[in-house]
Amino acid sequence: MDTVIKYIENPEKTTQRPERNAAAMSSLRAMLEYACNEDKTDQMMYVTGLNCDPDTAIEDFMTVKRRWHKEGGRLAYHGYQSFREGPGEITAEEAHEIGVQLAKELWGDRYQVVVATHLNTGHFHNHFVLNSVSYSDGLKYVRFKSDYRRMQTVSDRICREHRLHVIDKPSNTKGKTYDEWLAEREGRYTIRGRIREDIDFVTALSRSWNEFTELMEMLGYEFKFHGENGPLKHPGIKPPGAKGYFRFEGLGPEYDPFVIKQKTIENSCRPGFTLPRKTYNYKEWDPPLEPMEGLPAVYRRYCFRLYTFVSSPSRKREYIPMPVREDIAKLDHYIEQMDFMYKHRVLAKQTIPDIRGSYQSKLDDLIAERKKLYSYLRGTKKPEYAYQTSHIKRMIKEASDEIREVRHKLKLCDECFSECERIVKNSSLLERKIEPNRNISRDISR
Repeated sequence: MDTVIKYIENPEKTTQRPERNAAAMSSLRAMLEYACNEDKTDQMMYVTGLNCDPDTAIEDFMTVKRRWHKEGGRLAYHGYQSFREGPGEITAEEAHEIGVQLAKELWGDRYQVVVATHLNTGHFHNHFVLNSVSYSDGLKYVRFKSDYRRMQTVSDRICREHRLHVIDKPSNTKGKTYDEWLAEREGRYTIRGRIREDIDFVTALSRSWNEFTELMEMLGYEFKFHGENGPLKHPGIKPPGAKGYFRFEGLGPEYDPFVIKQKTIENSCRPGFTLPRKTYNYKEWDPPLEPMEGLPAVYRRYCFRLYTFVSSPSRKREYIPMPVREDIAKLDHYIEQMDFMYKHRVLAKQTIPDIRGSYQSKLDDLIAERKKLYSYLRGTKKPEYAYQTSHIKRMIKEASDEIREVRHKLKLCDECFSECERIVKNSSLLERKIEPNRNISRDISR
């Protein structure tokens, strides 16, 4: 709510900021002022009120709410209707006429609605602000899926009557969430992206549906195709370590179970099917050559394997477990931990607290020394000691730099102590070879 209010009150988008009385009144007033903004609606030429006056809509809305003693909860609904942009597609007058006609047919017999046509973008679009309480019977408006279908049906019919463009076959696939889209755009880890990668990898290895499911189960995945009452309408897949199932339809149309089954059938007809390959951006790295056992050796093998995954896109692809894929982006971080362990000869986790203790003592001494320097600095502010001020300031800076470095070493100690067991576990995962079992039944009837 806070984000929405800040957006609609943006001075670059609105001419007047709403009064900040009660929070609910502020939200409703801001919504109406945004929809009826004079800069967007050609000085209010394209604003219409159904069962209310657009100039006093906020008071009219609240009068109805007080009349029926329903001033709490959701105060209003805000919707919009867009038209295809382009010269000659539609005029502002026609867009507003369609919006008013749509509002009358959907809500005009029971609710108060403000209809505003915005002209400030590349395409005309209507905004609707609907009072949540009916003026006729006091019942609150409740949204159902059938309401959305009716909105679409009525809007399409009116647009066809005006000979406007209508999407005849809208996509039924579910789009990505904004967080997922943003994460993929920035190259960050997403759970659905990793599931897709695993499905692509196993599909390329499988020659039947049975083989696909067994290989996925070997990787720790679980499937949910049936419930207590029979086959599920929306089957799901659960990756290792996840709390719940992800619907196949949420992964995209290419990951529907039927599509995956068809791909495995095609693989059985095409021997020598090429595995998909991926390219990565990476920086060169020379692993340490000094032999050492214990944790440094494990880190060295693990970092080297992570490095090969991103540095050799031309080599034959092998399966990368999901926890390991998360660590590829942290390769530089683990290399720093490995160098720290080599330098301090950390062979086991139990020795890390002793190293941390020595760094903590060093940090305490440096902080105490810097306090003394600060006290000296305060004494040298007199004119007769001015020549010493620059020298003490330089010493304080050197002490601060050293304190910063020691604190970084302490952080490395904590990270090594908390993550070393995870590195050992993930390193053991890389020893497993995921290959298709040709003894698995090729029956694809299930």
